[in-house]
Amino acid sequence: MARRHGRERPERGASSIELVIYAPILMLAIFLTIQFSLIFLGNQAASSAAREAARTARTTLDRGAAEAAGSDYSAKIGKGILEDVTVTVEPVGTEQVRVVVTGHALKITPFIDPPTVTQIVQGPLEEFREDR
Repeated sequence: MARRHGRERPERGASSIELVIYAPILMLAIFLTIQFSLIFLGNQAASSAAREAARTARTTLDRGAAEAAGSDYSAKIGKGILEDVTVTVEPVGTEQVRVVVTGHALKITPFIDPPTVTQIVQGPLEEFREDR
């Protein structure tokens, strides 16, 4: 077979070299996408646990029960998603309560530690007032 152009280079092996170059970049992009999704999901689980603990604290006025409710809720909702969860309930003044839920999102990448997920919910204490 005669060549059409004398300066043409064969492209044998070019696709395997491209695969070696682009495959790690693609895998890194996939892992980072999944890791950021897990961080977002952990943030949502912490938010739900904080809302549940705040609801309990606002209605029962019991810090221990509210912290237990937040911990139990995060164990149910955030199981496998949110790790090392701490729930803190603190009064703000005499008429409000603040709940802080912190934890770590699930880690799948060995070289990037996910940030600490923190959610804060604050609301007024509920009290019964008679009609006049």
